[in-house]
Amino acid sequence: MSETTIELASAVDAETLQNMSIIAFTSDFKQYGAFPPHIQSVEWHLSQIEKGHYFKIEYSGEMAGGICLILHGESLIKIKYFFIVESFQNKRIGSQVIKLIEEQYNNVATWSLVTPYKAYRNHHFYEKLGYVKIGEIQPDPNDEFKIFKYIKNC
Repeated sequence: MSETTIELASAVDAETLQNMSIIAFTSDFKQYGAFPPHIQSVEWHLSQIEKGHYFKIEYSGEMAGGICLILHGESLIKIKYFFIVESFQNKRIGSQVIKLIEEQYNNVATWSLVTPYKAYRNHHFYEKLGYVKIGEIQPDPNDEFKIFKYIKNC
């Protein structure tokens, strides 16, 4: 039996998820000079929880991170944010979470996500799980920062 579980987050989880996301994305902040949009706002976490597709990730009964999904109709889900704090990394939690999420939404035909261009571990992780890079986006033409866009068709 897996030690990893997912459960829909509730309002009482918002502040913990916010704090965990900041911790998990601190390396992005150090590398790129900014956090992913909205993660610093408890109100944003609450608004996503209210939409009903934001899961807390637990490992051996302890909260280890979160995964926030955005539904686009019945056949497409975007993984908005997926984070596991460093103390829980390298335990195969990420792979187990993706499997659990895909089982939860087994009618979904396409999954999509974006990840920073220098997030080499993320690239390897998602590609190992069947995601394919389909493009790059450079939000600011005056900045080298890019995000890679991935999809997975089920």
